[in-house]
Amino acid sequence: MPPPAAGSDGSVSVALELAALSALVVLLRYAAVLYANRLLATLSVVDDGDLPLPASAAVVSRARSGAASPPTGLDDAAIARLPCFVSRGAAAECAVCLGAVGDGQTARALPRCTHAFHAPCVNAWLRLRPTCPVCRATCC
Repeated sequence: MPPPAAGSDGSVSVALELAALSALVVLLRYAAVLYANRLLATLSVVDDGDLPLPASAAVVSRARSGAASPPTGLDDAAIARLPCFVSRGAAAECAVCLGAVGDGQTARALPRCTHAFHAPCVNAWLRLRPTCPVCRATCC
């Protein structure tokens, strides 16, 4: 019996098998990514109070704990009472934005730990949580 000619049923079935196998691999990978994302979302529900949660996890966390709202930071009046200064000389690093606090920029030092940051950066931080971005000491 002579070998099958090119394009006969044998090569078509191999091509179909390869296509089906490729589709199965893609489908399994998609399912694995969905599972991993769901697993990460359920593991990230643990709220240690220091790190922000994704919006969906925060809603689940509040629903489980029965809390009415997440803990908030300082109000604008309390933030305004914290000391500000104009930076002179050596540049420090702002731990909030990771940029340098340059000469002539307005900075704010926290009273308990004396860590300093760009004033707008630490103001935004303190509106969300009342702790130092570096050492987590309470500010007031």
